[in-house]
Amino acid sequence: MGTLVTFCSSTCSVLILAAAVGLPKFVAPNFSDLAIKTRRTSGDWLSQVNTLYLKGARQRTETVIEKMAGADAINWAVIQRCDEKRVFNLNERDKIYASSEIEDWSERLRKARPVSLTQTSGTEVMMTIDSIDTGERRQFEHYTARHVRVKIQFEPSHGASTPASVEETDGWYIDLLGLGCQEHASSGFGFARLSVSTGNRQDRLQIKWLGKAPRGYPIEENSLITERGYKTISKVELLEISEAPLNPSIFELPAGYRRALQTGNGGADLTKPDTISNRAQYYWTRLTFWVRGLFRDPNQS
Repeated sequence: MGTLVTFCSSTCSVLILAAAVGLPKFVAPNFSDLAIKTRRTSGDWLSQVNTLYLKGARQRTETVIEKMAGADAINWAVIQRCDEKRVFNLNERDKIYASSEIEDWSERLRKARPVSLTQTSGTEVMMTIDSIDTGERRQFEHYTARHVRVKIQFEPSHGASTPASVEETDGWYIDLLGLGCQEHASSGFGFARLSVSTGNRQDRLQIKWLGKAPRGYPIEENSLITERGYKTISKVELLEISEAPLNPSIFELPAGYRRALQTGNGGADLTKPDTISNRAQYYWTRLTFWVRGLFRDPNQS
C-alpha cells in the first residue's frame, strides 16, 4: 500500500497528485525548431486548432476557437520563455496581454502542508488509471510516436458528490522533454488519497495505478467519456508538422499590446485592458458584492 494523504484545498490536491505520479521540476530545455498544428474537437460544441512552436528554451502555443457553444471567438496565445522563467498570455483578438513568473511546482509542493487523514471526513471515491503501451510505433519527421491506450474510471461510494464515469483514450504520442518548462517523471504503480470538493461537499479520492505507460504530446487521439448515461467523443487530429527554422520574433511580446486588467492575487482579466475606468468598475463591483453579503438574510439559501 502506498502513501495515504489528504489535502487542505483543491490546489493542494493537484500538487500532491503531481507528486504521486512523478513531481514535475522546472527546466530550461533546448528544443530543435518544431511546429505542430492539431485540431481538437469535443462532441458538437467545441472545435479548436492548436499550434505549438518550439525553439531552444522557448515555446509558443496558439489556440484558434473555431466553435465553442456559448462563447465568443477569441484567439489566444501563450509564450513561455523558460530561460527567463516568464510566461505571457495573449488575447490576440483584442491585443491584450498578461505576464507572470513561471511557477516551480516542485518548490510549491515542498512548501505545501499535508493534513492528516484523521482530520478529515468524506465519502470515498476510487479512481483507477490503467495506461498500456501497445508497442506500435510511427514516425512523424524525426519524432517516434508511441501508441498508448488509457482507461480512467471513477467509482464513487454511496453518497459521494463525484459521479461515476469512465474515460477511454486511444492515441499516438511523442516525447517533448521539457515542454512547458517542466521535466515530468514517468508515472508508476501506487496509491494515493486526496480530498476533492464539489460545492459544499467533500469526497476522499483514492487513486490506483495499474498500467504505467506514459503518454506525451498527442499527435492523434480519440477519447470516449461516459458519465450519467451520456457519451462524449473527443478527437485530436494532426494537421501539420514541420521542422523548418522558426523566426525568434514569434516568442517576443508583440508591439502595441496593452496590459490586461489586474484582478489581484496575480490574476488578470484578459478581455479588458488595465485602464483607470476598468479598474474603477472592477473594484466597484467587488465592493457592491461585499456590501450585499453583509446585509444578506442568513435564512436565505
